[in-house]
Amino acid sequence: MENALIKESENPTPPDKQAFHAKQLSLFQDFLCNSPDERLSLSNTIELWDAVPKYYITKRSQEELRKNGFLPTIERKFVFRKNEMVVTLRPARLTVDGKDKEFYPSAREELVEDVLRKLACSFGNGYLDGDRSGVSFTLHQLRKELSEQGHTFSYYQVIESLKILRRTSVEISSPDGKSFYETSPLTTLASVTREDLNNNPDSRWYVDFSALVTEGIQRIKYRQYNYGLMMRLKGQLTRYLHKRLSHNFTQASLLAPYTITLSSIARDSGLLDCKKANDNKRKLEESLEELIKEKVLMRYDTEVVRGSRNAIVDAKYELFPDHDFISETKRSNKRLAMVEGE
Repeated sequence: MENALIKESENPTPPDKQAFHAKQLSLFQDFLCNSPDERLSLSNTIELWDAVPKYYITKRSQEELRKNGFLPTIERKFVFRKNEMVVTLRPARLTVDGKDKEFYPSAREELVEDVLRKLACSFGNGYLDGDRSGVSFTLHQLRKELSEQGHTFSYYQVIESLKILRRTSVEISSPDGKSFYETSPLTTLASVTREDLNNNPDSRWYVDFSALVTEGIQRIKYRQYNYGLMMRLKGQLTRYLHKRLSHNFTQASLLAPYTITLSSIARDSGLLDCKKANDNKRKLEESLEELIKEKVLMRYDTEVVRGSRNAIVDAKYELFPDHDFISETKRSNKRLAMVEGE
């Protein structure tokens, strides 16, 4: 990863019309599928960005951490491609009922970002303009897609999430300081006024994605995955595991299972925060069972590592993919090869 300091746009301007027709964008929007209906269920995972734990702090945890409306800057270590990284989150500050209040992005904001990225996969919505990428949309369009995927939010909740995504600072660095990124989940948010919205509910907003998403589009560091399935998964941890498998388990086979450990998932997702290892193990296995139900996995084998007094220290899991997931992975591999050949 190269050194990069990426700051927000101070004077946002609408994307150029040609940005909606950029070649690299059309490759990002073009999926390999068997039918138009299947195409509607596809989107892209992004290298590095989707591996960064940034949506793991629950609303309840934030209430406990918040003092006089404010939240601390937090750091978390994670491993990406066998390299240890550090993510630093600085909370978004919003005005709520006339008072400043800070928020970390959480599960709701993650769903909103996933839907925005899906909308960008539609011709005429997504754009790629030099070093910026993003999507033009209406609030109705955004809420409708969320609702159709099983996640219904009010206008207020969606607008709040957009502001949190825009105002949160995400720094990604290596422990030695040689690699550094500073960005936000949304680097630009251009909205319409309340009057414009009342006069025309179809007034269009636009957002610029994280610089790492733009880099992923430009350098073809993305993979096709089953967005529709991911969005209907009930648990945030299950959705995380599905994305991770979709992006990393590129040689999915019944003969070559994907290996994870309880400790590595806890470290890299931030979503296993129970005090007792046994409770974290139960939570992880509930997510794995959900993946079996949705035909992502066929089964999994578990090897528990115990310490003194038979206490659980860690657990190793071998994940065996379902035939449906293997077929999806093969299509994703073929599509990537076609895109890289352009």
